[in-house]
Parts: sequence; structure tokens; C-alpha cells
Amino acid sequence: MPSAAVDVRALGVDFLAFSFHKLLAPFGSGVLYGRADLLQAALPFLYGGDMVAEGGVTAGHVTYNRLPWKYAAGTPNVLGVIVSAQALRLLADLVVPASRGYFRSNRPLPRSTIEETMRRVGSHTRDLTARALDAVRHIDGLILHGPDHAADRAPLIAFNLVGRSPASVAEALDRHGVESRAGCHCATLAHHALGLDPPASCRLSFAVYNTVEDVDRATGALHRVSRAGRGPLARLR
Repeated sequence: MPSAAVDVRALGVDFLAFSFHKLLAPFGSGVLYGRADLLQAALPFLYGGDMVAEGGVTAGHVTYNRLPWKYAAGTPNVLGVIVSAQALRLLADLVVPASRGYFRSNRPLPRSTIEETMRRVGSHTRDLTARALDAVRHIDGLILHGPDHAADRAPLIAFNLVGRSPASVAEALDRHGVESRAGCHCATLAHHALGLDPPASCRLSFAVYNTVEDVDRATGALHRVSRAGRGPLARLR
């Protein structure tokens, strides 16, 4: 769940990508920010649609369209973009009381509203993460990955139970009505660096819609799962 406003110019980043499904929107929509000079100098990797200038194709030469259309190959995901913008407006309406009325409109969101929305989401999810960390620190056999303090990590806890495969832990939590994720979480190299065999962990994540009660239910279930015996071995080095 996004929990902080990002100023790409202040950071001086070359490229930044994020997916909108983390922001209450459907799958398949996202943003790739790139510095204009880098985008202007690079060659497209997909071709078609609006990425060529009007009449800009000859037998021996292609003139690309101006930015950002230079990279708009094929039919764009119009619906996904519209819904993603509305998801951000909905989040602002839900989180910032003074910002009611953006959802289902085409009103631009002021930067101050976005920053306040992310500040509130970040504060809420940090509190939930801190509560979860405190609740699981002393579970026998639990190996917690990442920084010790919620302020230094994303709103999630990744862990292993000694002698239990992450998949078996996730399945056990599911039987208690708790949804978790098991696997490498698109971070296989990090799992190898941690010496995990297999390179996987279990994860509980927290978002704007989660409550203190959700955290207590999840961590309580994890306590029960940890005491319920050992499943298939996961060799942890």
C-alpha cells in the first residue's frame, strides 16, 4: 500500500515505476515516470499506435511522436487510467475529511491534498505495523526479517517459522481466516541473501482499510499456528 508522497524532482530520480493496484485500483494499470531528456534520447521498445508522428513513416526512416506519445504503442488502457485516477480521488475522500467530493469527478487533486492523504495513510499503517511487530517478536521459532522498527520498514512483516515451509504457514493462517502471502514476493535475491532455503518467506501486509482488530486477529492466529506443530521442513540457514 502506498504510504508516502514521492517528489521525483526533489529526489532527482531517472525513472520511477508503480502499479495502481496497490492503490485500490484494478490490475493492469501503472505509471512509469522518466526524465524527459532520457525518454527523448531512448528508442521505443514497442511499436504501433500513436508512437509515430503523423505521416512520419517512410521506407527508410521513422519520426517518433512527441513525448509522452512516443511510447504510446497500441491501444491504451483507457478504462484502467480513468479508474486509477478515480481510485486516488476515492482514497483522498476517505482519508482527508476536508477533501470530500473528488471521487466521481474530474477535479484535479491538489498536491497538498495528495501529500496529506499519504501522510495519514502512512501514519495509520505504521501504527498497525508497530502493533504487529510487538505482537510477534516473542513467538518461539519465528524469524522476523527487516528493520526492528515500523518507521524503518514498509507496512508489512515478513517472517519464517523454523521447521515450517512458508506455504504451510500461509495455509494454516488461511484456515484461521487470515490472508497472508507466501513465496519470494518478487525479491528472490533478498531471500538468497538471507540464506533461506527455499528462498521464500510468509508475509502479512497492512493497508488503509485494515484495523487494529485485524492486526490482533492475524497475530493471534500466527501465535496459534506456531504452537500447532511443524509442517514440511524448510531448511533455514
